[in-house]
Amino acid sequence: MEDPEAVARGICLRALTGTPKTRKQLADLLAKKDVPEEAAAAVLDRFTEVGLIDDAAFAAAWVSTRQSGRGLARRALASELRAKGVDGEVAAAAVAEVDPQDEWDSARRLVERKLPSMRRLDRVTAERRLVGMLARKGYGGGLAGYVVREALDGRDEPDGDSAVGTAESGAEGGSPDGPGSGEEFVELDPPGAAPVAWSRERSAARAAARAGRAAAAAETPGLDPSGIEGSAEVGEGRARPIGRRQPPLGAVPVDDLP
Repeated sequence: MEDPEAVARGICLRALTGTPKTRKQLADLLAKKDVPEEAAAAVLDRFTEVGLIDDAAFAAAWVSTRQSGRGLARRALASELRAKGVDGEVAAAAVAEVDPQDEWDSARRLVERKLPSMRRLDRVTAERRLVGMLARKGYGGGLAGYVVREALDGRDEPDGDSAVGTAESGAEGGSPDGPGSGEEFVELDPPGAAPVAWSRERSAARAAARAGRAAAAAETPGLDPSGIEGSAEVGEGRARPIGRRQPPLGAVPVDDLP
């Protein structure tokens, strides 16, 4: 009958030829091969003494490979190490070597790679899916939410500038409703896309324009104030329309939103 320890040594050496293994993985393998517990323990102890089994080195290599290659966060890495039988303290020490900044960078890279496939989705759906993807890789909700919102903000504002533009009031030569009226708007990209937002600041100039139209209607018999574009000047018993500033192509007034 073959020596059980010799059998155990052969099994362990063959298993270690391909990839490193933890002590627990080798112990489970020996148990499946019906190697007696005493013989298995003796062989595992000997392999540990000579460095053929090194759970700390295994954990360090695992963390380095999985963090850089798969972008896993520390939480997921620790869970994987425990599943492979690495002692909790050993796993914690290996995971602690991950630089927090590297974790942030990995999360950003994961989102950047995934973002192009989200371009047809609305922001709420894209955010939910991206945060879920990061959560499955072990990232906490706070970090995941921040990184995803940061990426979506960059997608929605590709030039790095806010999509909301406000014309400065008091521009020289500007009419009350023209450039310089303080009107605020959002342009849609592409034109005709579902409106994200349009807000119009009701400035004093616009209020004055409406008052001018009303005055024109009152002083001019038969004049329909709804037919006057923009503000109106009253002089010599007639109203003269002043052109209204047209919004950018594709922009939608807030009053027209569903």
